[in-house]
Amino acid sequence: MQRRIAAGVLSAGHAKALLAIEDPASQERIAQRVVAEGLSVRSVEELVALGDDRDQAPRQRRQTKIVAPKVKDLADRLSDHFETRVKVELGRTKGKIIIEFATVDDLERIVALIDDQPEPAEEYRQTDIQGEVTAGSAVSA
Repeated sequence: MQRRIAAGVLSAGHAKALLAIEDPASQERIAQRVVAEGLSVRSVEELVALGDDRDQAPRQRRQTKIVAPKVKDLADRLSDHFETRVKVELGRTKGKIIIEFATVDDLERIVALIDDQPEPAEEYRQTDIQGEVTAGSAVSA
């Protein structure tokens, strides 16, 4: 690390942040990363505070959620209607609709659209959607 400081590749701030790491191999690995990626002192401090990801065991992936094709179609239709991103999540006993908005004005526009909605289309009944999920015809998103 001293060679890199003398060469001007690492600053004293980088070195100070790296000294907080006890393992010399980890210090060297992060110092190489600083040089290769041009990391700022603050970035190095965050890396040190959070720990180097390579030293930790890889995290387990969450199971992918099952999405019935009709639910995906409904989410797409809602997205088109509200002109914003809409997610429909279906659980075993209940579900939720997540409608994203950018500003309060956007939220008011969406609420106005919801207030003017007619009854839901007959083609999407709860039993049909639940049947898709339980019958195993659901696809992974």
